[in-house]
Amino acid sequence: MKPRARPAVEGGSILASLRCSANIADPMTHLLRALSALLLVGTTLAADPAATPIEGPAPATAPRLLGRIDGERYIAPGDTYSVPVPVLHGDNATVIDNGEIVVFKDKVATLLTIAAFRMPPVARWEYETTPPKDYLIAFFRDNILRDYAHEFPGSNIESARFLPEIFGGALVAFTLLPDGSVFTPATPRAPTAPPLIAKRGHFVFVRDGRVFVVAVELAERVTRSEGPALSIAEEDQVLFDRLVTVLTAMRFGHDAIATPSPANDDPPGHDTPDRPAARSAGAFPPGD
Repeated sequence: MKPRARPAVEGGSILASLRCSANIADPMTHLLRALSALLLVGTTLAADPAATPIEGPAPATAPRLLGRIDGERYIAPGDTYSVPVPVLHGDNATVIDNGEIVVFKDKVATLLTIAAFRMPPVARWEYETTPPKDYLIAFFRDNILRDYAHEFPGSNIESARFLPEIFGGALVAFTLLPDGSVFTPATPRAPTAPPLIAKRGHFVFVRDGRVFVVAVELAERVTRSEGPALSIAEEDQVLFDRLVTVLTAMRFGHDAIATPSPANDDPPGHDTPDRPAARSAGAFPPGD
């Protein structure tokens, strides 16, 4: 099969490009659709920004994993990456995975998804011959957003931003999903009530021959019962900060199982050449 390049972005915004329909069926798309059941479960960290530690013990009970939990870290199959297991609450807390995706979730406020999709030769060729911004936009639109729209009709992109300095180029996208939340509303809802709109943040980048998608859901949109609602800018900042908390704690490749030492284990928020840094409120980084 002759490889087909992703469409480039010309004279339009990232948001417009993400909203464009596409009909691209390649090995990566088929792989993603086969794995979408796990990815669509949703993603979030703890609801309170002041209480969102990434470190924490594994749940007391967990189904059999293809990856493994070593101490307080989850190590993906093949030692592709590792990440601290989030603090999970309640008897229903669990960690589930397959060869590409891991989901950390409980019934209270925590649900984090990390996907690491191996790039087949066609996808690697497309990435090498396409600007990173264009490739990541097309990947998110043609795979992640399309599956969301299938599962939650009316799903759309609220905003998106390309960060060229992170991981050689990363896409941050915020989606709105009608009735797409995994959390229980603070108050019972009537059957005729309009759908609750879940909001999720996604960080998409390529590393070591894989497309990574780290995602979180803003639990407060569903669980908040008192106080004023957050503005769009505040929601974006909270989601971005939670994504950064996860990303700065991840280790990749041979570092995934390395034992950290004070000299080489940077705390979350420490700047490195290709990682995002934790930022103060209102400091969501500029991008394209």
